[in-house]
Amino acid sequence: MATDLERELAEIRREVIEGRNLVIRTDNLLKTLHSEVKAFGARQKEFERKQMLSSAAAYALFALLAGGAAVLASGARASAANGERDKAVAELKTLTQSMDKERAEQVSIAAARRSANEAYRMMTELPGDRRLEGITALSKVDQSKLDPLERQALADRAAALRHELGQTAFERGRGAFRRNEWAAATEDLTRFLAMQPSEPEQLEASFMLGNALVQQRKYEAAIGPLKHFVEKDRRSKNREWAMTLLAQAYEQTGKPDQAANVAREALGMYPASQFTPMLKARLSAAKRALSDGSDAGVAAGTTGDATSPVAASAAPATAAGPRPDGGTANPRARPAMFKTAAESSAGLLPAPAPAVPARPGQP
Repeated sequence: MATDLERELAEIRREVIEGRNLVIRTDNLLKTLHSEVKAFGARQKEFERKQMLSSAAAYALFALLAGGAAVLASGARASAANGERDKAVAELKTLTQSMDKERAEQVSIAAARRSANEAYRMMTELPGDRRLEGITALSKVDQSKLDPLERQALADRAAALRHELGQTAFERGRGAFRRNEWAAATEDLTRFLAMQPSEPEQLEASFMLGNALVQQRKYEAAIGPLKHFVEKDRRSKNREWAMTLLAQAYEQTGKPDQAANVAREALGMYPASQFTPMLKARLSAAKRALSDGSDAGVAAGTTGDATSPVAASAAPATAAGPRPDGGTANPRARPAMFKTAAESSAGLLPAPAPAVPARPGQP
């Protein structure tokens, strides 16, 4: 990596030197042109002086007609000389402007390359998540001033860094989600989604993020990721639970019509779902809110908030021996999607008189 950087720096130095040489050559040409213009002016003056003497002699020798002809010829030649002079001045002005433009372009290219090198260094050398500062710095670089190879190297490094840090954030967020650490899961999963991951990981992270936001009662923020998951992943086993959460998020944010649509769609697609009681409760609450014109959040108050299936089903901690895999048995650490319908509906439906037992074989 250091060799590549040194090679790129050497290339930058070479191009800067070539640009400086070009400026020097242009300046020399301008000086030469200036001296030629001065010499031309001197020759023109000498020519005019001689012409005046010739005109005077011709006036004396050939009288008025010869003098008039000499004056006309002198005027024509002077006009042509003035035209040439004006043309030379215009060319000088154009060359000066070109030189200034070239100098400014070289300065901007050098500045862009310095900024790009600094961004690359930050993405490579800074510790941990601070390397993201390099991606932020890269976004401020005018990459149109860089060579294609330089742009590709920066893009590859930024993509690799996003993938590396994104996977770290994704694993942290998934672990926090499984431990019911909703705030930590929200932070890490939000960071992961901001790095534009692949669609499968994006959908999984959207489901977990929406679930975690609902558990924190951040219903407005939960709508986006839950809606994205429900619309993009129609084969997931978690889709019916995500639709239940999405219906509640709509209801709690005063959107009973959208809550009713989601609940109705879920009931139509999953008629035998274990979440059917919850979806029916959401649909009934949304219909009441629409018919009464009342706020959907008030209607939802009769059924409560959607608490985590894990949190709802957690039993008092008991001393448990080690699992075969070396860990410690902890029912609270199981993900929400592995709970039963009775556990998942906790907080969504009125509490039944007797607790509904888990189905045989359910973890």
